[in-house]
Amino acid sequence: MTSPRKARVDTGARHRLIEATAKIMRDEGYAAATSRRVAAEAGVKQALVYYYFPTMDDLFVEVLRVGAEASLDRMREALTADDPLHTLWIMNSDARLTSLNAEFMALANHRKAIRAELKSYAERVRDIETAAVTVALRARGVDLEEYPPAAVSMVIAQIARSLCNESAVGVTLGHDDLRRFMERQLGMLTARTGEG
Repeated sequence: MTSPRKARVDTGARHRLIEATAKIMRDEGYAAATSRRVAAEAGVKQALVYYYFPTMDDLFVEVLRVGAEASLDRMREALTADDPLHTLWIMNSDARLTSLNAEFMALANHRKAIRAELKSYAERVRDIETAAVTVALRARGVDLEEYPPAAVSMVIAQIARSLCNESAVGVTLGHDDLRRFMERQLGMLTARTGEG
């Protein structure tokens, strides 16, 4: 009696599906990330998408989670650098990450599961950024009442992301002036000692 043949499972397929979805979302927008398009990009059959992810929302949530964990790890490491304020500016100026985040923000407007996951991730990011800014400002003697760390981290992150978002659609008027302004502000905060 012969044993039934076991189907071979492509162990890398799940990872390729996640990467393919992120790429499509960055390059073409979330609406282009259909099960058929994702499967083609990943080089697998469409049925495999639903084998690993019962719904497209499950796939989107997993793409967000995987990207979020990788970003949080990079952020924790980078923000322990000598100059976390400039590091925060540079990290949030990454157009590639900002474009994917914008797609998730748009998707979150229509899907509760994405909204909940994005909220959780954003709060974790805000905590890490605020903690890094607090340590940096305190070490330089900056008055934390005058420069609340949460506000400083939000200004840095939101301006950097806004510049990325505008650049993505071809708007650049005032960008050079704003970048120079931010560099001066970050330099002033970084140079302070003995105040506060």
